[in-house]
Amino acid sequence: MPTAVFEKCDELFELLGKLVARPGKGEAPAEVKDRDGLPVVVLVGDDQEALADDLGRFLTQARPLRVPHETVVVSRVSDKVRSQRRDLMTDGIGWARAETYRRMLVELAQEFSSPRNPPDTRVEFRRFGLVNWLLESSHTRQGLDDPHERRLMQRLRDREVLRGRLWEALRSPGSEVLANAKIPWWAKVLAFYVFPAAWFRAWRLLGPEYRWLLRQPYMAPGDPGTFAGFALRLAQPRKERENPDQISKLMINAFLADLRSAYRRRFWRRRAWRRTTYCVAFLKGVTEDNCGNAFIRSLIDVRNETGLFDPLLLVASTPATRYRGPVAQPDPERAYKFWWVQFEKAGRRRRADDWYLPLQIRNPLTVGSTGFNALVQQVEAAQRFEVPDAPRWSRRGVTVGAFALVAVLAGCGGLVALDSSSDWKRAHCDLSRSDPDAHTLRREVTGECVGIAPHGYAFGIPDEDVRRTLATIAKLNAEAEQIHQDSPRRPVVTLVHISALLGGGGRQYAREALQGVASAQRRQLDKNGETDPVLRILPASAGSGMRFGPTVVDLVAELMRDDPTIVGVTGLDQSRQATITTIHAITRIGLPMVATTLSADVLADQSPLYYQVGPQNRREAAIAAAYAEHLAKQRLIQRSVRVVYSSDPTDEYSKNLRADADTSFRSAGFAVQDVPLVPSPAPAGLTGVGARSVGEAACGYPGLMFFAGRSEDFAKVLEGANDVCGSTPPRILGGDDVARFAADPQQRTTFPRVPFEFLDFTPGTASCDSASDLYSTLRELFPEECEKVKNSSLDGHAALAFDAVNLFLKAIGQLQDSAPGLPLTPAAVWHGLSAIHGKSALDGESGKIDFGGRVDQHVPVDKLVSVQHIDGRLAPRQVGFCGKRGGQRGSAWCPPGYRASLWYVARSRISTVSWVLRSGVGLRWSATVARVSSPRRSLRAASRPGRRAMPT
Repeated sequence: MPTAVFEKCDELFELLGKLVARPGKGEAPAEVKDRDGLPVVVLVGDDQEALADDLGRFLTQARPLRVPHETVVVSRVSDKVRSQRRDLMTDGIGWARAETYRRMLVELAQEFSSPRNPPDTRVEFRRFGLVNWLLESSHTRQGLDDPHERRLMQRLRDREVLRGRLWEALRSPGSEVLANAKIPWWAKVLAFYVFPAAWFRAWRLLGPEYRWLLRQPYMAPGDPGTFAGFALRLAQPRKERENPDQISKLMINAFLADLRSAYRRRFWRRRAWRRTTYCVAFLKGVTEDNCGNAFIRSLIDVRNETGLFDPLLLVASTPATRYRGPVAQPDPERAYKFWWVQFEKAGRRRRADDWYLPLQIRNPLTVGSTGFNALVQQVEAAQRFEVPDAPRWSRRGVTVGAFALVAVLAGCGGLVALDSSSDWKRAHCDLSRSDPDAHTLRREVTGECVGIAPHGYAFGIPDEDVRRTLATIAKLNAEAEQIHQDSPRRPVVTLVHISALLGGGGRQYAREALQGVASAQRRQLDKNGETDPVLRILPASAGSGMRFGPTVVDLVAELMRDDPTIVGVTGLDQSRQATITTIHAITRIGLPMVATTLSADVLADQSPLYYQVGPQNRREAAIAAAYAEHLAKQRLIQRSVRVVYSSDPTDEYSKNLRADADTSFRSAGFAVQDVPLVPSPAPAGLTGVGARSVGEAACGYPGLMFFAGRSEDFAKVLEGANDVCGSTPPRILGGDDVARFAADPQQRTTFPRVPFEFLDFTPGTASCDSASDLYSTLRELFPEECEKVKNSSLDGHAALAFDAVNLFLKAIGQLQDSAPGLPLTPAAVWHGLSAIHGKSALDGESGKIDFGGRVDQHVPVDKLVSVQHIDGRLAPRQVGFCGKRGGQRGSAWCPPGYRASLWYVARSRISTVSWVLRSGVGLRWSATVARVSSPRRSLRAASRPGRRAMPT
């Protein structure tokens, strides 16, 4: 009989039994619908030893199986780290805290995998074991060279072989997560000669821990993203190169991922069904000083960020004198009900405090106290915890029989199917046949995943922002289909957004373009008109440099056979030869297209189906020359200019902008000098001066340096100027592609001593609080972007993509007004795009878009171009703009508004007529356009009996 018992101790045990017991279905008590997490129970009391003893006795005496649990004395672990790892104490609290986390997790993992637990409740820590092994294996202080990488892979192979079932009896107990298991020397020799190294190579591809380590969200594997390179990063000293908080979350996430994997119920994983209680971690003596509270907060952060259920009940005890949290409740049951009500209300906006369930543990009653005997009887009854029974069909005998039967039936046929499935998955971006995106994705020889992903697949990109954006578009697509089912009169129209999602210079601009597309889609779905179209978006990646654009177009053509709602294409990145090839391929399948950021002059001549939101390079060059003349009149520069461009012959944008800039600057009376640079990475066989040298050579130049290259090389130019003449930098004006560099706040502020200006196709910065269709919707869909919108949207990709989609929607709206009931085909939409002019022009987020009222006009008339100034770490500011922007007037120094030349008009009309005459698609389109032009006649013809509509 105990000598002391805590008040409400019986109710505490009843509550813990309810939380520890695993339901037969789902992962939460039945009375809490849709709850997706176990609380962090905080026991506030001064008698820490008694609390630990009572809880351990309660979990150990559970029948018929003990509950896996471990008590971690947090202060003891923290003191060991301080005494044994004094080198960590000199580098701030971050690394000392990370080491404390690691040791706490090792204690928990050793206990949860210990033989003290029944076989059905032990947990195998593959992911955490691998991470911990790498973190403990600081075997070299050298760099990432091949000998060290091979040595690490050899040690990993030895570890993997010795972890097999064959050597399980030879390992010391509890060595699952340790760096060096105790194995006899003769066993090692036998293992190395019996098992070939090829087995380890295969397991590196198939093992869940290796695949998980490359896909986990807290540390990017880096370039080129191989497991060997990532493993060597973790195995080497990390203090100067890594973030301790990310290392901490990586360890916690690995630990929880192993628990989730062990508890994941599948029909063929019977052991998971036999796990009828959750694991319990009791952290004794948690305070701020010993990293206990920080560990709990980090674990909660991981839960919030992953959004997954973790089968771990975390119980922490803290002295009442050190407790600084919310008011602890003495009644466990009432406190629990209050907690899950508040937890459900918080939803996905949960904070760390929402997970805490604080309970006050009062001083115990001792022998002779009033009510002591009655309380002892209640506690003894509550401590008789009966573990729920596992389903009968999941018992070991049934499992063995089922496994034998399946093994006999499967046989060699299963092996053949596995091989073919693996080949298919490798060709389809490692996705299974059941994945809805797998059939429209391809793995190219470069390793890039290209194709179309309407259901949210992120093309293998680890960037969480990109993943979140594509997942949002997938949800909007599902919503669009549901709206069409509920309101069949609202027609479905589908646009394909093609981008170089894996292109150089970062993925931020591609993500923002997708967010602009999603914002336009959201606004269209929110309309409630009886016949308002329902918009679907198919995100597509053509790979770096748009090199696999034709492959994507072939996939679009396959989709069009079964999906007649596809009416157009938006996006198209980078004015390169591959982009021109892609435009030709899109023309062959008969889809109109609206490019978001393309500006090369030659693009408008490639297809009569092509339109663009931005101006051409000739207009951009004219504005650059006019601005330079304005600077010269103010005596800020001399009348000379260096035009820096890429010597890559496939870069149509840089080549064309350089030619236009030469013409414009010479016409304005400037002395022009062309300066080619070799882009990085340099194409094969291309030699010359690099971008850094160009920046160094600009020092002391009294004129203007006009940069007509790519954003990735612009950073090197600034670096060269900063190193040599940072205190007296040259005057630099960048083309519109520099906006990609300026869109990244970290890159933009890297060289604050070198101010620069660049041309932007939008008015510049915006705010989620402004009266803007785009940013008000962006705040709803991507609230995290509003925190950084002034820094992340300088390149205007969101605004340009938003306007590109709205051009299609406007064309469709005009068709519905002029010819109600007309099928929304690609031909009809193409005709509607040319009608966007005059009073019907689109007043978009990037300025007014007016195609001039001619079928052969593919470029907006007098499109807005602004000049943005970047000075140090200050926010960018607009120093002028030219073009149409509502009722505002452009700067006084602007050149006249752009009008197409007679030669351009004649050439465009000739190309349009010749395309219609020689193309079968063109013949069908001419008939459709005639129907659009004469809607009444076409509708009368369609209504006559025996007449069939012409295919489009």
